[in-house]
Amino acid sequence: MATLYDVAKLAGVSPKTVSRVFNESHLVTEETQKLVHAAVKKLDYHPNAIAASLKRRRCNVIGFVVPYGSDFVFQDVNMMEQLRGAHDILTREGYEILISAPIRKEDALNEISRLVKHHNVDGVILYPSAGVDEIIAEFDDKKFFYVTLGMCFPGQQTNFVDISLTQSAYQATKYLIDTGHRQLGLLNRPDSFFMNTRNDLLEGYQTALQEAGIDFQTNLVYEGDYTFESGYQALLTLREACPAIDGLLCASDPMLYGVIKAMQDLGLTLGKELELISVDNLPLTRKLYPGLKAIHNPAYEQGSAAGKMIIEVLKTEAPILGVTLKSNYISHQK
Repeated sequence: MATLYDVAKLAGVSPKTVSRVFNESHLVTEETQKLVHAAVKKLDYHPNAIAASLKRRRCNVIGFVVPYGSDFVFQDVNMMEQLRGAHDILTREGYEILISAPIRKEDALNEISRLVKHHNVDGVILYPSAGVDEIIAEFDDKKFFYVTLGMCFPGQQTNFVDISLTQSAYQATKYLIDTGHRQLGLLNRPDSFFMNTRNDLLEGYQTALQEAGIDFQTNLVYEGDYTFESGYQALLTLREACPAIDGLLCASDPMLYGVIKAMQDLGLTLGKELELISVDNLPLTRKLYPGLKAIHNPAYEQGSAAGKMIIEVLKTEAPILGVTLKSNYISHQK
């Protein structure tokens, strides 16, 4: 079995230089790094990852913290896309992912604190939710590394990857108006999941209505919770408030599935009595309903961007300017 000294001998450098390459030291030239990596590959040498991580005080583990309770987490397909995006980037770079999803939503903040205090992870990717802004302030104070999937507090400028849906929501609502729909509903996401001061779907929806001279009706906006069940109940409630509702923008595909099930139970035909627009455009939805109009919510891209960002934060040990991805309204699923 090859040793570090064998690698050093083959590469023509000192054992200390080999260690520096493994620890990603900036003191080693690119040419020397190539020599060491070539020797590692030829000798099939595998450094002791545990010992190396102890030296660097790193464990090569990133926490993926979802503060909404495990029942919700493992049923939300959009969240799985974000996790998949982060996973693909992080594992490619030699990191492991530790998923932290408390059984009860109420325990989420304690779970975040536990990960940090016990040094189980080098950094975390986490979602905005009520109370997380206080945790972020503590992270900044203690120089603990994090990236958020969305903005956690007004004025946040660093360490986040967000998605803007305002323009796409406007375009989708305008499409419904231009095709003759007048009683338009919005199945929105809950304020408690994100910043209360930001409601991009509602802003785009309202702007399109205003431009068309259509009155905004509060009873045509329903706040769901991203679940199938809330989508089902949403349609029943919206139909009771406005039996003539003829178009609906759905903030998540799981809620969309609930709406479609409710339509079936009510004897309504998709695209005839009621036209729906998906806001996730998930792969499963594209297979189930290939002709459905949609807003592409780049969930996978958001997760992968967050994975790249947390790696960069760890390397530089400095904040990274936040990124906002754009969603796209498309006329049909692809």
